[in-house]
Parts: sequence; structure tokens; C-alpha cells
Amino acid sequence: MGQATALDISAATAELVARILAEHPQAQIVPRREPYADEDISLDVRLPLTMDEIYRVRERIDEHVIELQEKYGVIIQASAVPAQ
Repeated sequence: MGQATALDISAATAELVARILAEHPQAQIVPRREPYADEDISLDVRLPLTMDEIYRVRERIDEHVIELQEKYGVIIQASAVPAQ
């Protein structure tokens, strides 16, 4: 992927957050303090769900991530994790 602009990053972040909250209004979406690699967007999606449910949500988030990476040319790392 090419160099993402700040506008691409903000648009992709806003769209990803909106999609996640539309499907899981109870989600708490937080930025990771340290990204795993060189991603432009790095988020944890905290949910009060069982691990089986978390795994299903991760698959759905991955679908959104793939679509938005292609649409905006950004690198996104987002994953559902159990609420703490």
C-alpha cells in the first residue's frame, strides 16, 4: 500500500468505528498504545462477551478491515478482546 494521508487515516478510522458500534453498541474502542508493526490504525475493541463470541466478532472486524484497507489505502490492525 502507498503512503496513507491523514485524511485517509481519519476517514478509515471513523468508518471502522461506526461499523463496529452499529453491530456492537456495547463495544469500547480504544487505540493501542504501541502498534504491533507499521499499521496506520491500531485498535482494540473491548466487548463483554464470551471467548466464542469474541472469535466471531474478530472475523467480522477482519471483513471490515480488509474492505477499508482497500478503500482507503491504509494498514489497519483491529481486534476484539474481552472487556476488562
